[in-house]
Amino acid sequence: MRMSYMCRGRTALVNGLIVLQKEVIQNHAIIINEKKIEDIVPLASISREKDTFEIIDCSDKYIIPGLIDIHSDMIETVIVPRKGLIFDNKIALYEADRQLISQGITTIYHSISIANSTICNRTRTLTVPEMVRIGDAINQEDAHLLIHHRFHARLELNTIEALELIIDRINSKKIHELSIMDHTPGQGQYSNLETFKVEIRKQYGEIPEYQMNAIIKECQKKPTLSSEQINRLLECANTMSIPIAFHDVETDKQLEFMKRHNIQISEFPLTAYIAAKAAENNFFNLVGAPNILRGGSHNKNASALELVESGCANIICSDYYSPSFLPSIFLLPRITQVTLPEAVSFATYYPAKAVHLDHLYGSIAPGKNADILIVDLKSEIPKVVIAFVDGKKKYQIFYED
Repeated sequence: MRMSYMCRGRTALVNGLIVLQKEVIQNHAIIINEKKIEDIVPLASISREKDTFEIIDCSDKYIIPGLIDIHSDMIETVIVPRKGLIFDNKIALYEADRQLISQGITTIYHSISIANSTICNRTRTLTVPEMVRIGDAINQEDAHLLIHHRFHARLELNTIEALELIIDRINSKKIHELSIMDHTPGQGQYSNLETFKVEIRKQYGEIPEYQMNAIIKECQKKPTLSSEQINRLLECANTMSIPIAFHDVETDKQLEFMKRHNIQISEFPLTAYIAAKAAENNFFNLVGAPNILRGGSHNKNASALELVESGCANIICSDYYSPSFLPSIFLLPRITQVTLPEAVSFATYYPAKAVHLDHLYGSIAPGKNADILIVDLKSEIPKVVIAFVDGKKKYQIFYED
């Protein structure tokens, strides 16, 4: 990649394939002025004023908006790489920050699972206060990191002791997305108890059937938040204009609940039927990039690829594997009728709209903040070679041809 550094406050990205919301254009330049996209202009106008810009030659590369990931489990795996071993929140955030920008993610919603036990009722490594403190660290460190970091609080309904901690953070604007989830065996993702038993075996190994049944019964007996407590939580989030998601949507009754409480995001709808119903009612349907790359759900739930192809899903997230995010976007146009602008929008415009950021981020357009990626697609694996965050070049790497 050839570059000339003029350092006069304005940058021109030239000769690239610019992915807009509805089309891919060539022979144009993107003008970045401070933190904003100033304009998108024909290349001829740049040649007349080339001495006033820092020119970045993006020949044979794609220029796309920075990816917005509104559901990522990554940070917990960096903080707790093995059960019982906890590392410093700040160290984890800085390490995650470096990895995420290289993967093209410029806005990350760290989905912190706030639960007093694993789904199999075994004591977690992190306590509820420690989980919440991860969110506190995100807020404290965000201004010093390369990309935008946000706190997505995922509250398990059986974790009653977390309620006041969550409400306090919502009121102090330290939570940027809230989701409610229920992993009780016998419903939702674990309607089939055999699926739940697979999870038990992952944690306990091959144990007798009577022990598995005892674990299931103990999980099913756990008290959950009352209707009054749930209403109070959701009213608080809505008052503070916090986006709300419902995890593992399965039934029409749950969709009605979402309507009543202004919950706009349907996370990982479990069946094609419920995804279609959610789409008909203008909910955002979110699916995972790993599901797309693997060609199906690891829990035998709805296929993300099928939901995207049918027009039911409009947001893709990295879920449990952040390296899958960018490759899934460029894979879709190769194996489906989805166009590249549509695929990019699933990871940029629609998530931005769902979390109320589309006035600033999510597309390449004049007036938007310049979160922009330059992507090399010479091989099957897309590689970010330059990343801008709020108009500043925060990442650059060189690959041999």
